[in-house]
Amino acid sequence: MKEAKSSSKKGTASKKSVEADTKSSARAAQPSNQERARQSEEKTTPVVVTTEQPELPAPHGKISIFGGPKDRGIKADDKLALPTGPHGVYERVRSLNPKSFYCSMRWNYHVHHMAPEDVKRWWANKKLQITNSKTGAAIVARAVDYGPHENTGLDIGLSPGAAEALGVEAGDEVDIALADPKLALGPK
Repeated sequence: MKEAKSSSKKGTASKKSVEADTKSSARAAQPSNQERARQSEEKTTPVVVTTEQPELPAPHGKISIFGGPKDRGIKADDKLALPTGPHGVYERVRSLNPKSFYCSMRWNYHVHHMAPEDVKRWWANKKLQITNSKTGAAIVARAVDYGPHENTGLDIGLSPGAAEALGVEAGDEVDIALADPKLALGPK
């Protein structure tokens, strides 16, 4: 009888040991309270990715023409508003070839999460597609400057070469859009 009882006790002890091992294994497989809280937070907290970029000031507007021999409002040492060279170097307006394709707009330098200098660097040399609203002729130009002044009622400044390729004069209307950065400057 004693042997049966001791064997029964051994079986109970052995059973308890297996149960304890199973419970500890189950606990090890389950995440801790901190881990559960973190997982719950990951599931309920949306990930906010800020991809805010500066917006085009106007998708449509009237043009001005700047640069070149007919532009009397430019001094020899006037610099462009956008840093077009490395390390924030600003070109001089007179260094622009009037036959090349460049433009200016009144860029918004106040963008959430970006310093004004970062916004200027973002716009510098950005390619824009400008389309003659009447004929459908289109060109790609690079952003180099800020303007025309808001008092003029004009929305975008174009190089003489860009205006000629579009067949437009100051005051004519054009459509404006961001262009693929891989596109070459000039007629499209």
